[in-house]
Amino acid sequence: MTALRNPWLPVGLFLVILGFGNWFTGHDKSVEYERLLANGNLPSSVENVEDFPELDGRTNATLLASLQRGSDEYTIANAKLDFYKVVQSGGRLFILVGLFCAAAGIIRSWYPQRRVDRDATPARAR
Repeated sequence: MTALRNPWLPVGLFLVILGFGNWFTGHDKSVEYERLLANGNLPSSVENVEDFPELDGRTNATLLASLQRGSDEYTIANAKLDFYKVVQSGGRLFILVGLFCAAAGIIRSWYPQRRVDRDATPARAR
């Protein structure tokens, strides 16, 4: 029961749960984007520029040129795949740190602190 009182154990369990969620989400989404890139059926995520009446041809050429350069669907899908790979590896790291914290909490509760009271020690005879 003393293991539950140690603050390392709940922190460790929280990190394990959070890490598992990140790992699962990253794995699931990265598989999805890997299949999407392998099939080549990429959805268009950029709207048509003509849908914005405030912009004219000159404005489009100057302001949106940098955005349109790397906005093809393949680049966006690749960036999302890389992001979810980072989420997956971060989840693994959280699981590892969480297991370490939980183990530290359990070990600290099993081995009680040996505190020596100075008042309880016998005084030396002079």
